[in-house]
Amino acid sequence: MTELEDQKGKGYLKETIHGMLRRCEGWDYSLPCIYMITLVLANRRSKVLGKVVGCSSSVIADNIGDNRTPLPLPKSARCELTELGRAVEECWEAIPQFYPQVQIICKQVMPDHFHGIIWVKEPLGCHLGQVIKGFKIGCNRAVRRLCPNLLAEGAGLFAEGFQDSILFHEGQLAKMIAYLKANPLRLAIKRALPGLFTVVRGARVQLSARVQLSPIISAITGLPITGLPTLHFSAIGNRALLERPMVQVQCSRRYFGYKRIPKPGGGMKIARDSAWNPIADFTSPEYERLHGRLLAAARHGVVLISPCISDGEREIAREALAEGLPLVTMQNKGFSKLEKPTGRYFDACAAGRLLMLAPVAWPYTPGHKPMARHEATAMNRLCQWIAGEGAATINYCGLAPANIDKIAIAAASKMP
Repeated sequence: MTELEDQKGKGYLKETIHGMLRRCEGWDYSLPCIYMITLVLANRRSKVLGKVVGCSSSVIADNIGDNRTPLPLPKSARCELTELGRAVEECWEAIPQFYPQVQIICKQVMPDHFHGIIWVKEPLGCHLGQVIKGFKIGCNRAVRRLCPNLLAEGAGLFAEGFQDSILFHEGQLAKMIAYLKANPLRLAIKRALPGLFTVVRGARVQLSARVQLSPIISAITGLPITGLPTLHFSAIGNRALLERPMVQVQCSRRYFGYKRIPKPGGGMKIARDSAWNPIADFTSPEYERLHGRLLAAARHGVVLISPCISDGEREIAREALAEGLPLVTMQNKGFSKLEKPTGRYFDACAAGRLLMLAPVAWPYTPGHKPMARHEATAMNRLCQWIAGEGAATINYCGLAPANIDKIAIAAASKMP
């Protein structure tokens, strides 16, 4: 048994799978609160609720700029609703007729999905799911009336379940509303720039000839010690960033940490200020030196590559995005078919300043996936290989180089 397998066998970090439709653990969904609800069509290819208009591909391309300092994008994109789309909107507006405890705040019908924000002002007396179920029933009646041949017998317009976000923080409501209103523009941008937003499976990454494998792994795999072959990743964003000089972001947990606070239902989460920025709990001179050196390099055109594992690595990535600097990230799971970046990540992707990678052997899993040690090890090693001369020096805490190389190659080798 290798050192790494021994760590996994001891349960270094137990992996759990979370679904996008999973409710907030410990939260009473009959309580007064503000909720953002997302529903998707059972058949998302049908696009029967409307179409996005008012923002052409050429207008978007003209406003993206030079991929370094993007210009403000037009705000004219909107979803022109079909008769069925308008009926869905009316069903949402009618919820207070059946549940007077509920107030409608905002809604956004999209061609293949729906977002709505509601305020439950008083206890519902039932689970919020009952409210959403009633809305779906109303929509199904509208389908039978307006489009009788659209659905098979017993089928519904929307897929089973729903996704929710609960308002827990000051300033979160404004972000929810802005997210809904910007949905048509984001869809228009994705369509105008498909190369930057399409999930690519098995994207080829040719590593530097200077990469050296351990002699043991070279003997096992038959690969040359110098000159690693092409590895494969799932990718979203601008793969041309890999052709530029790179430097790796690697920051010890001892150097920087975010403040944590209890979250509803148990566990801890990162504390944020009124502008939704994470709050630092401690920082160190080592972090300040690393932070200054890396961002200075990025301002001169060097691309930062980061696994975003530690708080310090995530903070440097966050500041790089805020400043409009080029960034490559790596994550410990693949991407869903319809995955897209959000917030600053979306803006950076549209401007060609972001590439998101995931080792091809690691499949997509819904929701948050805790980081296991073997995943962090593989991600750090892959970032080292991709960065080439800009690789960080990393202490792998006693793991043998052969084991480190082995898991990295396994993660990014093309599956048969």
